[in-house]
Amino acid sequence: MKPNKLSSRLLALALSLVLSLSLSLPALAAGEDDIIYIHTAKDLCAFSDSCAYDAWSRGKTVLLTADISLRGVDFEPIASFSGTFNGGGHTISGLTLTDSLSPSGLFLTLERGAFVHALKVEGQVAPGGTKEFVGGIAGRNYGTLEECSFFGVVKGESAVGGIVGRNEAGGLVANCTVSGSVSANRYTGGIAGYNLGTLRACINSASVNTANVDPTLSLDDLSIDPASSLTDLVSVGAVESRNATSDTGGIAGYSSGSLLSCINRGAVGYPHFGYNVGGGAGRSDGFVDFCSNYGMIYGRKDVGGIVGQMEPYLHLSLRDDLIARLRTELDKLNALVSSTLDDVDSTNDHISSRLDSVSAYTNAAVDDADSLAGQTTDFIDKNIGTVNELTDRADDVMEALPDILKALEAAEDSMGDAVDALEQCNKDLTMSAADRAAISAAGDRIRSNSTKLKNASDSLSAVVGELQKYLDGTTPWDTDAVRGLLSDAIGYLDDAVSAMAEISTDMAKIAAILSDFLKDAAPKAHDDIQRALDALSDAAASLDTATGKTRRLIEDLNARGSLSFYPLGDGYRSTMDSLFANLRGTMDTLDALSDELSDNGTTLTADLRAVNDQMNVVVNLCLDIFVDMTDADASDIFEDTSDENIDAVTFGKVRGCTNYGAVDADLNVGGIAGAMAIEYELDPEGDQKESSSVFDRVYETKAVVQHCVNRGSISGKKDCIGGIVGEMDLGIVLSCEAYGSARSETGSYVGGIAGLSSAGIRSSWAKLTLSGKSSVGGIVGSGSEDTSSSAGSSCTVTDCRSLVVVEDCDQFSGAISGRDLGVFRGNYFVSDVLRGIDRRSLSGQAEPMDYATLCALDGVPEDFLSFTLRFVCDGRTLKTLRFDYGDSFDFSVFPSLTEQSGSYPVWDRTDLTDLRFDTVVTAEYTAYRASLQSDAQRADGRSVFFVEGEFNETDSLTAAAQTPDPGAFPQLADNRRTALKNYFSFLSERTLPAMTVYRSVAEQWELSFPRDALAEHTIRYLPPEEVSMDHCAVFVRRSDGSWQPVETTSMGSYLLFTAEGENVQLAVLTTAAVWWLWAIFLALIAAAAFFIVRVVHRRRRKRTVKSGKKENGAAG
Repeated sequence: MKPNKLSSRLLALALSLVLSLSLSLPALAAGEDDIIYIHTAKDLCAFSDSCAYDAWSRGKTVLLTADISLRGVDFEPIASFSGTFNGGGHTISGLTLTDSLSPSGLFLTLERGAFVHALKVEGQVAPGGTKEFVGGIAGRNYGTLEECSFFGVVKGESAVGGIVGRNEAGGLVANCTVSGSVSANRYTGGIAGYNLGTLRACINSASVNTANVDPTLSLDDLSIDPASSLTDLVSVGAVESRNATSDTGGIAGYSSGSLLSCINRGAVGYPHFGYNVGGGAGRSDGFVDFCSNYGMIYGRKDVGGIVGQMEPYLHLSLRDDLIARLRTELDKLNALVSSTLDDVDSTNDHISSRLDSVSAYTNAAVDDADSLAGQTTDFIDKNIGTVNELTDRADDVMEALPDILKALEAAEDSMGDAVDALEQCNKDLTMSAADRAAISAAGDRIRSNSTKLKNASDSLSAVVGELQKYLDGTTPWDTDAVRGLLSDAIGYLDDAVSAMAEISTDMAKIAAILSDFLKDAAPKAHDDIQRALDALSDAAASLDTATGKTRRLIEDLNARGSLSFYPLGDGYRSTMDSLFANLRGTMDTLDALSDELSDNGTTLTADLRAVNDQMNVVVNLCLDIFVDMTDADASDIFEDTSDENIDAVTFGKVRGCTNYGAVDADLNVGGIAGAMAIEYELDPEGDQKESSSVFDRVYETKAVVQHCVNRGSISGKKDCIGGIVGEMDLGIVLSCEAYGSARSETGSYVGGIAGLSSAGIRSSWAKLTLSGKSSVGGIVGSGSEDTSSSAGSSCTVTDCRSLVVVEDCDQFSGAISGRDLGVFRGNYFVSDVLRGIDRRSLSGQAEPMDYATLCALDGVPEDFLSFTLRFVCDGRTLKTLRFDYGDSFDFSVFPSLTEQSGSYPVWDRTDLTDLRFDTVVTAEYTAYRASLQSDAQRADGRSVFFVEGEFNETDSLTAAAQTPDPGAFPQLADNRRTALKNYFSFLSERTLPAMTVYRSVAEQWELSFPRDALAEHTIRYLPPEEVSMDHCAVFVRRSDGSWQPVETTSMGSYLLFTAEGENVQLAVLTTAAVWWLWAIFLALIAAAAFFIVRVVHRRRRKRTVKSGKKENGAAG
């Protein structure tokens, strides 16, 4: 064993030495031309220069050996790469692509065969140019990216993704991650903006088309220009562009490829703006398999937790009696010609030659028919996006114009008032000739421009009316006409802006002249001037509003560029010409043969007759092809085959996906898909259900949502809110589960599985809370009305189960369906309140069952077998308990909450008995009440007491009046003798004398209020009217039973004092002033002093007299 260990160690040492030597070699000099080592930014720049030639990188392997910073480096993106790039887990940071043209990314294009592995990129990719095909790592990808990551900011206009802008068919992005921010107007995805290939096991944590800055982003981390504002990088233009955003997804903006096992954790979309927004894909007709969303999803219409708009996989099937049938009949014709050739004698070269010509013509006609079908499909596919964009613009005009017209009407009214007031001012005021001329000229211009503005307004109103006819199907759709109307609208808006600008200028001139007269004008003239100025101000405000809205609309429409429609073109016409030429050649040749074969036997004649009959069939079909099918209905064009071969379907399918995030939008909002529909219509606000075309065609559609689960809260402002799908125009929802909640703020059609359905729902389970104005159902809110169906709707609901709670619904609510529109079979529900369909439970269609029976059913989901009780505060779940149907809980299960500064927690419910549904108990912090007031009031309605503190909303102050007890107050003086005795007690008590004495007990009260966090409270007391605030005192009873006076201050009519505890007994004593006692006392003191002085003075005099007498006696 020792020799083997020694050999292994020596081998490891040798390999380490080889690796060290290889790392020390310069780039592009690895000893082999097909292996390239990149150590520095300089090496990377040199490598990028070499890749300008697309074939240079074929077969080469690139090894990144260290982290590289591109900060301050003049780096050009790698134009074309088709080799292997091994990042080795290293990071290229400081990537800054803001001046480059589109496409843009570290790699502009990864060609077929390219393989990029284990590469990390950090930076900012926000190019100029068309801003199309923008990705953090690659603009376009035909190859493979595996285990790569991007951290930073990616911005553009169309096809913008965190990893790749556009992932082409055959392209693979696997195990890649993104964090930071991704934004664009159209086709915006966290991983890929536009996906035709495969995205597998990718995770997005970046915010996608939001105005918020990712808190993990840092300019230092990105190593980009520190003078830049990160908020600017992420959100500049967000407000302006959010109206136009469409096809926004956490993983892919649009996908007709595959999304496999991907996860989105980032927020997606703008609140109430944008179309086709999803946690997985904004719009998809591809395959979405086992993907999850945890992020918040926002938008306006067609918004879902996994897919915003789920378009079906379309297979164009030309009708049997037209082009598709033509192809079949041409094959038959060709076969008959071949059979005829077999019957012709090989020696008859002339006839054989003619039949060969017929065969050649028919073969060419078959090819032409195939070409026509292909060109028709391409024509429709190429123009779908343009038609949708035209729809968006028409909708923007329709949405903005009413507000603009309303503002113009207000301005017109205000200007009329201003003109009337100006005419009066001309009569009242003495003006200079220049001022009067200036006002007159300005007034004339205002009238002229008002006429222009009125004409523009009327023209815009006419445009609105015409557009509405196209959008609601009253007038058959005409693309050129709609484009012309939009162009006219922009012209009228320009005219309106010009007129409004001139009016505003003239109004300002008039206002400036009138303002000079306002101060010194006579009262009547003053009023007229003020009225004119007010009217001018109102008109200016309305014009400003109209101008702002108009300019924003014009700027938005102009910024979106011109629309390009792909015509059928000369190729289509030439193909049709070729088809008819070949058919004419066939017919001419057959006519020539008819005479030549008349004498060649019955077999050959019969063959020719069969060929001729088949030719007639082909000609008649050709005539039918070009009949204008103007009355075509959507049901004639689309054939929904979603319910066929479900397990074999791999496109137009969402399978095994789970949404955990909240989804919030306006209409068509679903936990899995916002809408299942074909976006061939013209108005994104309301899907058109009719179409007309000169091509008689049938689309075979497949749209399947299978084995998906929603656990997020789904909310919308308007119609069509569903736990799984908001609106189902087609497809099938199979074996799905919905939990959480689905709510509409002001709209209708809210369902546990689908809000509004024209399609099939089967074997699905709903356990959630629902609310809406109308048509609220546990499985489906309502089926779509369809007069052609005997059931009133093409909606079918089969073998579904529900256990739901309807919190709010004005009309049409049920445990299975809100309205009885559709076909219902084998559905069951558990509810003590709801009926099956509206107010009825129907046998075999929507039947009630008890909970125990439901739990015993085969295939019941685990979530139906138990329930959860969650305690939530500040958006955080504090505690979760599982319980069985019918369990009860007391208050001991509530989690303890600490009070916050100035507020206290309040639970929204405390009764937790007999719970039969998942329950969320929410605590909200409520600001303390600063004071409580007593019910006891004075005659004028004012409360007697207020107590200041920190109180709850339910707390109250009780003030109970007590019978006054004068005996409890020895301080009281019932007569002057007692008053004097009490007053002069200060002499024995050696205290200062008071200025007042207590006369009587005016009131006694007992106050009680809840305990709060304060030990001492300020109490406000309103004395009765007969008691003066200056002649009363407040006593509070202490814990030892004694009454002690408290210090008071005044605040208005109230006395303020403080007291301890939550139970306070107080008494109010009237007082009397005793200042006169002080006067007597001072007089007595003065008299005593005078007396003493007199006595002393007398004694001194007596002593002096006696002393003099003695001295005189001695002298004598």
